[in-house]
Amino acid sequence: MDLKALRYFVRTVETGSISAAAQSCHIAQPSITLAIAKLEDELNCKLLVRQAKGCITTVAGEKMYRMAKDLLAHAQSIQNEFNSPLASRRLTLKVDSNIRVAVLEEFILSLQSVQPTFMLSLISSYDAGAESADLHLTIRHQIDKTDTFYALMKERYVLLIPKTNHLAFKTELLLEDLQGQPLISRIHCENKTLFDQACQAYQLNFVDVAEVETEEWAHSLVGAGLGLCFAPLPHHFQDERFEIRSLESLFQRPIPEREIGLAIKPGEQDRLKHLLPHLFTE
Repeated sequence: MDLKALRYFVRTVETGSISAAAQSCHIAQPSITLAIAKLEDELNCKLLVRQAKGCITTVAGEKMYRMAKDLLAHAQSIQNEFNSPLASRRLTLKVDSNIRVAVLEEFILSLQSVQPTFMLSLISSYDAGAESADLHLTIRHQIDKTDTFYALMKERYVLLIPKTNHLAFKTELLLEDLQGQPLISRIHCENKTLFDQACQAYQLNFVDVAEVETEEWAHSLVGAGLGLCFAPLPHHFQDERFEIRSLESLFQRPIPEREIGLAIKPGEQDRLKHLLPHLFTE
């Protein structure tokens, strides 16, 4: 069984579509499609059902996803066992406060697949020496003009509603339903101005109950039932603590997605090619 095909399958399930998986794996979309088709032929069962907007797993696909994750982890453990720690390489990674921990974890896993041993220094945008970081995990429109940006994933903006709020159980949510609702604000929201303008245009008034610095804090407060929150999430994201509603369907207007990736300073590409060869493949 081809481990690369398993990785492509896992990324497709986790990103919600073949196109998103291709972007995440930095390969052409037909390569993902072919690998999954061969995997389905090998297993003699259907793993994914293609839809207009992405893919969903079949019963067999959900079972295969869990098994594939375990198998890939085991394969990585074998590789780690036979790589000497003395051969590790140093890497300083700056991470913005508005990046979810799960995104960071996905990047580290992809890094381990090409560079099993390395010494990682993880810093925030506010740490001393942040400007000298090798890589910057950020969003596209926040990079310096001279930086090179390598896209990793896209996220859509949604409304998070705690299950303790009656709005979570409404089949059709209307803008007037949001009047006077408690709101949790993300301090580092990159589109706060856009949301404020939309709320003003629709004369929406919330009751501010909290301000948080990280995405995880926002999720925790929503899950605890403190209030609603506007936040970016990948299309495949699920959390049983709250209901997720699309902002496009709510506001009846296109809402821009945000693109997460790595920003690299000019002249740093050559030094980083040995660590991240898949990013520099033409």
